Amino acid sequence: MKKKTDQTIYVPLVKVTMVREKEFPYDAEGISNPGSVAAFAKKILEGVDREYVLVVSVNTANRPTAVEVVSIGTVNAALAEPREIFKHAILANAYGIIMAHNHTSGRCVPSVDDIRITKRIEEAGKLLGISLLDHIIVGDGYFSFLEEGLLKPSQDCMEKIA
Repeated sequence: MKKKTDQTIYVPLVKVTMVREKEFPYDAEGISNPGSVAAFAKKILEGVDREYVLVVSVNTANRPTAVEVVSIGTVNAALAEPREIFKHAILANAYGIIMAHNHTSGRCVPSVDDIRITKRIEEAGKLLGISLLDHIIVGDGYFSFLEEGLLKPSQDCMEKIA
């Protein structure tokens, strides 16, 4: 910030815009259930050697409006903070988000950290008005926090993905 002698303070003006890089060549017309989300995530994460965290932003018709890799971690961990998870969802004017990440071991059992961050993202989403519809772990199969009863999105969201 520059300061003038007459006590006028100049603050930079910031403009935030979303740049669409390209459309993705995945069959993502309708994410209708956790299995279809898992299949979608597996296509994107196929062959990666570290944990990746994806966020799929969806509109009210449950169609993806944006997909972002929000974190690339190590062979057994990836950082997923609410500010990173929701940044692109806000820019994409998302109705809801679906998180997905892979376990390089192939085992789709959620860790204590997976459960903790899911609850944290769910609470942050409630504050922002963007529902966490599901959190999917992919590997040699998949694990859905919604299907296993570890996530309870709002009733109107449940009707859309059930």
